Amino acid sequence: MSTWSSLSLLLTTALTIWSVVAADDGFISIPFVGVDRKAAHLPAWGFQRAGATVNVPLENIDLAYLMNISIGTPPQPFTLLLDTGSSSTWVPSKGCGQFCGYPPHTFSPTESDTFNTTNMLFSIHYGEGFSRGYYAQDTVTLNDVVSVPDAYFAVSDFNDGELSMDGADGILGIGPDVLSRYNNPDDVVVPTLVSSMHKADVIPNNTFSVYFKALESTEKNISRVNGDIIFGGVDLSRVENETISYMPITSHSDFKDYWAVDIDSISVDNETVSYNPTLPALVDTGSTLIFLPKEIIDSALSRVKGLAVDYSGQYLVPCNTEDLVPITFNMGEHEFTLHPHEYIVPLSVGGTVYQSQEYCYTYLHEAPSFVDAILGYGFLQQFVSVYDDENRRIGLGRATY
Repeated sequence: MSTWSSLSLLLTTALTIWSVVAADDGFISIPFVGVDRKAAHLPAWGFQRAGATVNVPLENIDLAYLMNISIGTPPQPFTLLLDTGSSSTWVPSKGCGQFCGYPPHTFSPTESDTFNTTNMLFSIHYGEGFSRGYYAQDTVTLNDVVSVPDAYFAVSDFNDGELSMDGADGILGIGPDVLSRYNNPDDVVVPTLVSSMHKADVIPNNTFSVYFKALESTEKNISRVNGDIIFGGVDLSRVENETISYMPITSHSDFKDYWAVDIDSISVDNETVSYNPTLPALVDTGSTLIFLPKEIIDSALSRVKGLAVDYSGQYLVPCNTEDLVPITFNMGEHEFTLHPHEYIVPLSVGGTVYQSQEYCYTYLHEAPSFVDAILGYGFLQQFVSVYDDENRRIGLGRATY
């Protein structure tokens, strides 16, 4: 639920711990499981094609990854949504009840021997949703294996409660540390869990990396291993040629505090659109879709016969179309190409049938007015992404499967 990616439930993802493994190099590797979101409160809307409307169950392409951690001594368990688009971790306070959506778990400060309050207020507003309370410090434990002393987090006594509908209690925000200063009235930079892990020598670097295993098929309500996150570094055996290409975080004033990079140009087939100044793009595991300028979407999909669009502006194409072309992103003097099958959502994950023809969603979507581009899960599932807060850079390397 990042600040930019919470435009709708279709844009939100999270992370679930399967197990924790401490590697010989000091990295903490956490495989995760993807599950379908419980989006029954969403109506079935439709998409337009040749003046006709067809109902589409949109929730079936939305995924959630939920992360299990514990806070306090003795540990109190929580299920959190991982968000690289915000930098504050928060859990609901015991007794907040209806003011927090009746979450599965709540935190009781008086029941932890290692709890300390900072007396600093906490408040955050997402694209959809909010939370407020106060900052504190306590021991955070990952799956009963790795403990992080004096980690910062917020205790929320009031939030929108939407997370509890997906089985989550709160959010684990691991954007750049500097982004946290917008979440308190004192303009204080509050270290994220990753920074706290580094400071405590739990991990060797203030870095983490994410590996997604691209979805091919799924059965409703069945969990499936879908990749992992590594705190402290990157597993190069997951990367083609064991090579990561790094890009500096953008210097654009509106996005320099986020995980964001600059796009120099985008090529669609044999046509290239260059950007001067460069186009800032959020690199966001919390978004499902790839948000791009309208001219790029039009160029990529203009050849598609039978192109369709749903009520939210998400594009569908005949699953058997041969009219799609590669999209290449030039960022920091590196090229990253998405092939047509890589930005199409498999029919079994999200799609519909209209007039006996199978339609598949794409991960492509026109960017909203307040952001130029977002490289979400639809893009990142093809790459191992590395987030290096020490050197203020982001790395990408094509993933091996």
